[in-house]
Amino acid sequence: VIFPLFFSYLASYLYEKILFYDFKKRASKKLLANPNLKVIAITASYGKTSIKNFLYEVLSKQYKVYKTPRSVNTLGGIIKDINENLDDDIAFYIVEAGARAKGDILEIAQFVQPHIAIVGQIGEQHIEYFKTLQNIRDTKMELLQSERLEHAFVHTSAHVKPEDHITFFGDHIEHIVATLDGIDFDLIFDAKQYHFHANLLGAFNAHNLDVVIRSASYLGLSMETLQERVAHLSQVEHRLQKIEANGKIIIDDSYNGNLEGMVGSYELVSQYSGRKVIITPGIVESDE
Repeated sequence: VIFPLFFSYLASYLYEKILFYDFKKRASKKLLANPNLKVIAITASYGKTSIKNFLYEVLSKQYKVYKTPRSVNTLGGIIKDINENLDDDIAFYIVEAGARAKGDILEIAQFVQPHIAIVGQIGEQHIEYFKTLQNIRDTKMELLQSERLEHAFVHTSAHVKPEDHITFFGDHIEHIVATLDGIDFDLIFDAKQYHFHANLLGAFNAHNLDVVIRSASYLGLSMETLQERVAHLSQVEHRLQKIEANGKIIIDDSYNGNLEGMVGSYELVSQYSGRKVIITPGIVESDE
């Protein structure tokens, strides 16, 4: 009885591995078939989906851009998405990379071989898997292990050494004003100060927009164009999304799971003069 069960399991496991290898090979061939395709990979402890959506919206008004849908950020999900949805004439492919263990992002980076790497804010998200903040930093920085890497944009929370191909962001934002009507902030860029407004909620989104602006500028967009496009960005669903219904204001932050984002949402809600109700599961993927 035991031998047939073991043999069936082994045969099933090997068959699955063979199929996965074939799917991966097809996806890799599809990526390399378009010589003009630029791959932009994004990771962070939190904010990576927002950065992905904002950058997509900024670039797609000028180029043909495709991004991984929803919160697809694993190697298997990315391979499936490439095989099924990536068109042959895409100019920029924006990939979100997530991790639950050391080596997960390295595997994604070595597969998609990004030209541009973005490492957003790093914190204690998923610390139950990584045990220490340094392990989280090391895992996120695996994204730079690409043979085609041209440039990387790294948040200062990564605490890595400066290099010629790395631009740090997060420390050159001033005068952030966050209200229920949006955010305003000044960005220091090439020794000049530029003012930005976005119809987005949460002061922390200034950091997400910082790297969107810097990476889009690197790709050729002017600061004047970026000021206009940032001003018309759409809210990301379930991430500090403002909904007005029947005279009530709902702040839908149900996809958020980090302390900084939650505190930001409470600060916003505290500006409202009427009765306030908070519905929350609490934080379950952080430290004490």
